[in-house]
Amino acid sequence: MTAAEIGDPAAPLAPVRRFFSDEEKLAIAKEAELPGAKVSAVARKHGIVTGLLFRWRAQFGIAQKKRSRLAHVVLPDDMPAARALRDLVRPPEGMMAVDLQDGRRVFAPAGSDPDAVRAQIESKEAAQ
Repeated sequence: MTAAEIGDPAAPLAPVRRFFSDEEKLAIAKEAELPGAKVSAVARKHGIVTGLLFRWRAQFGIAQKKRSRLAHVVLPDDMPAARALRDLVRPPEGMMAVDLQDGRRVFAPAGSDPDAVRAQIESKEAAQ
C-alpha cells in the first residue's frame, strides 16, 4: 500500500487551484501582446491553458483587432486604362457606386442618397 491509499495527510488530494488578481490577469494578457510573443508560450510560462489567456484578453479588450483602413488609389484620368479599370470594379451586391468630386469612387448601400454619402465622407476627412 502506498501512503496516498492509507490516508497520509502529506499526500495532495487534488491539484492546488491558482487564483489570479485582475492586475495579474491584465499583466499576463499584455505580455501575450508583446512583439514576438506567442500566446501558447506565455500561457505555458504562467501555468495556464491558452483558452483562459484568450478569455482574459477578451475580458480586458486586448483581443480586439484594430480596424483596417482602405488605401486610397488614384488613377490619372489621362491614362487610357484608368476609365477601363474604374468600370471593371463593380459594386458588391446590395451596394451602389458613388463618384466623389475629386474622382474617387466609393460604395454605399443601395438606395443611399449620393449627396449624403459625399457629405459624410467630406465631414470625416475634414475631421482628420
